[in-house]
Amino acid sequence: MDKLRVYVGGNFAGRLACQNSSFRFTYRSDYEGPPVFLNLPVRQGSKTWDTFPPGFDGLLPEGVLLEQLLTAGKLDRSDKWGQLIAVGGDLTGFLAALPDQEEVPEPLAVTLAKKRTARTRIRPGADALRVDCGELVTFHSKVAPKMSLSGVQPKVSAVFSRKAGVFKVVSQNGGYILKPSPQAYPEAAANEALSMALAREAGIDVPLCGLVWSRDGFPVFWIERFDRQGAGNRSRLRVEDACQLLEVPSSWKYLGNLETLVGMIREFTSNPTLQLANLFDRLLFNWVIGNGDMHLKNWSLLENGPLIELAPAYDFLNTSILMDDEEESALELAERKRGFDRALLVDMLGRDLCGLTPARIERSLLRLSQVDWTTAIASSALSDSQKAAYREGVERRMGTLRLG
Repeated sequence: MDKLRVYVGGNFAGRLACQNSSFRFTYRSDYEGPPVFLNLPVRQGSKTWDTFPPGFDGLLPEGVLLEQLLTAGKLDRSDKWGQLIAVGGDLTGFLAALPDQEEVPEPLAVTLAKKRTARTRIRPGADALRVDCGELVTFHSKVAPKMSLSGVQPKVSAVFSRKAGVFKVVSQNGGYILKPSPQAYPEAAANEALSMALAREAGIDVPLCGLVWSRDGFPVFWIERFDRQGAGNRSRLRVEDACQLLEVPSSWKYLGNLETLVGMIREFTSNPTLQLANLFDRLLFNWVIGNGDMHLKNWSLLENGPLIELAPAYDFLNTSILMDDEEESALELAERKRGFDRALLVDMLGRDLCGLTPARIERSLLRLSQVDWTTAIASSALSDSQKAAYREGVERRMGTLRLG
């Protein structure tokens, strides 16, 4: 039997055991801390799965980072246990999973954050990234990843030196993520920087983020990690995505629907009325900009002091101009992913499903109408053709909402 110690912050919470393709997590008998997962309360004591546990599956890397881990770490794609061991010291959120041993290793000398606090604001200049873009893309091909983040885009962990005014790439415990554009989508970084800036203007909770240029002149999107704070980024917060909360593997991330997402918000958040209003704002915004890739792993909950609430926004892009995406939503609404109109979005989603009042819905629509779309798009780093496509798509969908 193989075993891993699972830590919540730096506290040893229990063991995950693997035997004959089944898995069992057992809390320590004297553990009194927060649950490992919101759907695995401490009072339950233990739980067994016939397949790799969805909660831990949701902590494994995806896309480019996974491919680099498999190559550099010489791991098999089906060996999720080995993947968890490889990146278990720097997982999303506040968990760590390490081989069973008596002493807590130095990388695990972390604390459990009591509440999300604002990090000191940084203002990276144009020369804040003094490495070539190719070095970012291939970083984990040379050094096996020691940290895990979901998403298919290439990404690396980084810290920011205020004295030198530069980002420094690190293998783990970074406070920022750097995301160069994938080769197939060369304008993805500029697209995400624009989309996140627009989201902030629309009143959505967005982490500090922006665009810098690599040493060889390529745009790179950077974003602050909202699950890390404090000295050395060793103070950690709980973050769980919808796949984990719904207990489905990450490979099912496109199989959910918005009705289930709303139900998850009602079940797990501390203030569902407010969180459903925030969810509606984000769903409406992403539909307007043409983001058809807001799957289950792009929705997470954050433990912020005594509250469980929607995590800050991430992975907002206009996918319709990146890949000619015909689907308007990654998740079904009323059993469809395209052909959305005002009645479906405002009446069914906002009023009936989220239970919002007419006044709250009007507030969401007003926020969208007050965004200076034209100026933001025109001043972005997108090419002229992508700017035009972005603007035309927004104008068309704002017209559908009768906000044009």
